[in-house]
Amino acid sequence: MVPPYAAVTGNAFPLTLFTRIVILGMAATSLNLILGHGGMVSFGHAAYLGIGGYAVGILAHEGVGSGFVQWPVALAVSGLVALLLGALSLRTRGVYFIMITLAFDRCSTMWRLASIPMGR
Repeated sequence: MVPPYAAVTGNAFPLTLFTRIVILGMAATSLNLILGHGGMVSFGHAAYLGIGGYAVGILAHEGVGSGFVQWPVALAVSGLVALLLGALSLRTRGVYFIMITLAFDRCSTMWRLASIPMGR
């Protein structure tokens, strides 16, 4: 109901609001799966959401505007990174798992900050 309303009224705010609600809902669902059902405290799961967002942003910047292309690419890139980092942290348990996921999250944040051109 929101996209037709936004198209008729020309007001893009509700569409932007509900898009953000869906994205944050996906993040909350991933935290529920990891912490609630899996019993593992993970600080790095938000990095995979960000990696998928970067994949979509890069594709949109390159002119690929179809969500049917962007969505599978974001899933594949995030899944590949999760597979690589998961293989590294597979043998850790307890507080060590928490620390390694926190380290991966901080590394992804520093990578994002280092990719922003400063002073231009």
